[in-house]
Amino acid sequence: MSRMILTFIGVAVFIVLCWMLALYYNKKTTNLDEYLVSGRAVGFWVLIGSWIGGVFGGSSIAGYLGYGWQFGMIRYFAIMPACIFLLIFVLLFAKRLSILGAKYHLVSIPDFLALRFGNAIRIPSVLFVFFRMGFIVGLQIMALGLIFQTGFGVSLTTGMAVGFVILVGYVAIGGMMASIVVEWFQSLLQSLVMILLAVIGMYMVSDGHILQAFSIAQQTMAGTEGFSFNPFDLPGNMILNYFLCMGFYYLADQWAFQRVFAASKPDVAFKCLSLGNFIAIFFTMLPFLAGIMLRTGAELSIIPIPLDLASDSVFFYFLINVLPTGAGVFFLVCYMAAVLSCGSAFLMGGAPLIVNDVYKSFINKNATQKQLVKVGRVGVVIVAVFGIVGALAIPNLVILFQMGNVFTACGVLIPVLAAFFWKRATKLGGVMACWVGGLTGLITCIWSLTHGGDYMLLANGFPVIMVGLIASLVAIIIFSLIQKPEPDELVNVTLYSKLSTVDEDI
Repeated sequence: MSRMILTFIGVAVFIVLCWMLALYYNKKTTNLDEYLVSGRAVGFWVLIGSWIGGVFGGSSIAGYLGYGWQFGMIRYFAIMPACIFLLIFVLLFAKRLSILGAKYHLVSIPDFLALRFGNAIRIPSVLFVFFRMGFIVGLQIMALGLIFQTGFGVSLTTGMAVGFVILVGYVAIGGMMASIVVEWFQSLLQSLVMILLAVIGMYMVSDGHILQAFSIAQQTMAGTEGFSFNPFDLPGNMILNYFLCMGFYYLADQWAFQRVFAASKPDVAFKCLSLGNFIAIFFTMLPFLAGIMLRTGAELSIIPIPLDLASDSVFFYFLINVLPTGAGVFFLVCYMAAVLSCGSAFLMGGAPLIVNDVYKSFINKNATQKQLVKVGRVGVVIVAVFGIVGALAIPNLVILFQMGNVFTACGVLIPVLAAFFWKRATKLGGVMACWVGGLTGLITCIWSLTHGGDYMLLANGFPVIMVGLIASLVAIIIFSLIQKPEPDELVNVTLYSKLSTVDEDI
């Protein structure tokens, strides 16, 4: 049977599964909480699978394998800040946010900020968070297009259009519960793929003596410029920059907030998301290891991969040209599942911004639950349209996504932390911190990209994100101190020391 037919069958089976789940959960969805946060009833095993799958998205498999091929373990710090800062987020905030979410029906970061700083802060916070969600969805739709292009020989545009219809259809119909169950299933497939890729690479390099594979790789790659097996060979200032530049926005990540709000109990949110981060730290090493093994095999002429191949193409080349047809198709379908579920997660992350923070808060405050669910489905479509337009129209969506990470963090992180920890913060201070920080982060990104730097670092090496965070911090201090303090009954709603960590009758 040909590769194309096998790929079609595998893709069709997974798509049918997604749509069956969507139709099943559509019948169970009667209100906005059920649509956006699964009725706050997601149990341990489903939530931990969703968390692991989201921490390490589908497109990262090919990307980090490419890093391993080109650099060894040095680029491991490209993903470590996410794992570490998400763990900090869970340890500090998961229980408290879970209780707050159930008590006040929170579904988003702007929802949380509005509790403390009023509805005015929804406008800038929705703007900054939405761009990050949209650009991630655009990247996933582009990845789906590449899969259909690779598997079926269609154009990239056609592949993206097909991916758009599949992704938006099942997410809009089934809501978060369908999305989160697909993420759980995808995390199993994704974990299996990463283990198998590493084991297959080790097996091929060592001629079946897997325990010797790592030493063979060390001997073969010894002395290769820019390649190392020790992630700490990266200069200390670069490790620090990775943590500063790529960690902070995970303390104010809509995807993470939404999963905490969806947990059935505060203890479930805390325990399974903590464990999920530790598991993710382990699994993120595997694609790097697979990339190292494939590079070693190519250097030894054992694995027929061209050494001049672009690093981000190694994964697909290996699947199509090296592995047996059945195995390659299986990995390609699993990869598609991972990309699809990652896209669905961020679609559902963007939908609350449309329905709850815009429609319900400013357009129709008396909307019925049926109306809200309908607008939630429209919100999914809006986020997806924004993503696909960006992917088709903007030459470098990856840079814009990274910029979105920066000005999201610059806009919302300081207000989130102030809502938790600074009693003296005022409504004006929170709103101005959001506007000043987010716009400063955006302007600094643009300045850096046009003046010898990049989205992470200015030309002088100073982290771009720190400029926005400092501006946001200064703004909240100045504009809070020129106002009278807020009443205790408002402050205590989100003040960290006043929040319970024990599930109450809410």
